Amino acid sequence: QRLGAVREMAVTQGDIADILMARGQLDEALRIRTEEQLPVFQRLGAVRDLLVCRANIAVALLMRMNQTKDQTDRTQANQLLCVALADARRLRLPEADQIEQILQQAGMDCSGTDALP
Repeated sequence: QRLGAVREMAVTQGDIADILMARGQLDEALRIRTEEQLPVFQRLGAVRDLLVCRANIAVALLMRMNQTKDQTDRTQANQLLCVALADARRLRLPEADQIEQILQQAGMDCSGTDALP
């Protein structure tokens, strides 16, 4: 019961981050996802939640990169998407298709060594 509450809190934090992203408040959305949401999913070993969180962080990084032109965000987004894609494929989750589409739309792939975690 206690672990369930922790997970639900992390899911709610993700909802808040989604709203912030829609408002263009990318730095705060990224902070919530990386500092509050991601560690919970890592601690719980919630692989599906973790890969979705990583993909959401990557999307926020790509959005921020479009504003700032900071290529560091692109590299980090590519790495996160590739880790998420590997997990989604391993678990045969439908999220793999969505992650592949994000990679394709961003002109990225997971073939280079720079895409490894």
